[in-house]
Amino acid sequence: MTEKQQITPKKYLNGLRKQFPEIRPYNEDDWDWAWCDEGYQFLEACDFGMAELTFQRVIAARPKDPDGFEGLAMVYKAIGHKHEAVVLIDEAVLLAKKRYAEEYIDEEALHDIALNQHYIHEMEES
Repeated sequence: MTEKQQITPKKYLNGLRKQFPEIRPYNEDDWDWAWCDEGYQFLEACDFGMAELTFQRVIAARPKDPDGFEGLAMVYKAIGHKHEAVVLIDEAVLLAKKRYAEEYIDEEALHDIALNQHYIHEMEES
C-alpha cells in the first residue's frame, strides 16, 4: 500500500492539528467562518496554494463541519489530485449527513455537497 492510499480523514486532521497548533477547534471567534469564504475566493482566483492553506485552517478550526473538507476537496479536484479529493469529499458528505440530522444544515446544502461528491468521483485519474 502506498502512502497515497493510506490517507484517512483522521490522519489528515491529526496532521493539521500539528501544523496549526494555535487553532483550537470551535474557539476562533467566528474568524473560521470568514476563512471558508476566503478559501473559495482563492479557489476562484486559481490561487490553489492559498486556497489549500485556508481550507486546512477551516478544517482545524471546525473539524466536525463539512465546509473545510468540501472546500479542500474542491481545491484538489481543481489541481487534479483525485485520490485526496475523494477522501475529503467523502468525509464532507458524512459530516454533512450528521449535521443535517442535527438540523444544522438544510437539505439543499446536503444535496450540493453530494453533487460535488458525484463530480469528484467521476473525474478522471491524473
